[in-house]
Amino acid sequence: MKTWFKNISGFIINLFKRLMPASIQSKDLSKVFNYHDIEDLFTTSGQPNAYQLKLIAENGYDAVINLAPKSVFEGSVISEAEILTANNVKYIHIPVNFNNPVKDDFSLFIKKLNENKDKKIWIHCAANMRVSAFVYKYRRDVLGLEDKQVIKDMELIWSPNRAWNTFINNN
Repeated sequence: MKTWFKNISGFIINLFKRLMPASIQSKDLSKVFNYHDIEDLFTTSGQPNAYQLKLIAENGYDAVINLAPKSVFEGSVISEAEILTANNVKYIHIPVNFNNPVKDDFSLFIKKLNENKDKKIWIHCAANMRVSAFVYKYRRDVLGLEDKQVIKDMELIWSPNRAWNTFINNN
């Protein structure tokens, strides 16, 4: 319950942070909402704002995968593809329905990771909840890592609800 409160309040605060001028925003990428680094794989977070997307490019990321649907409520930056493309970063959008994650979305996620395996990748959604579940499932089912090795990273972000537990535990 604590992580749900943290994510909801953080999501709302993040909406307001997007209105701040770039001159007063942090240049530290770890300040992106729900930032989490998966050592030797990729970086994950909630929705970066326009300034943070430029920082991602400046920090050498080659690709950004966005798992959030394109909507203002979900926190999607309307011009995200344009910002990243203009900064020579590959933009990959896989809109995952939060209430109904499906195997096809996960299969596409795996395909895109494989296509970009030698690149520095940033993966995000609105609050890093979709992402943390996809990354957990990827590390457990595809990379073959032990559950106890990878579950903690997801639990730092949230405790999945019934729909997500069903998705995570089905092949």
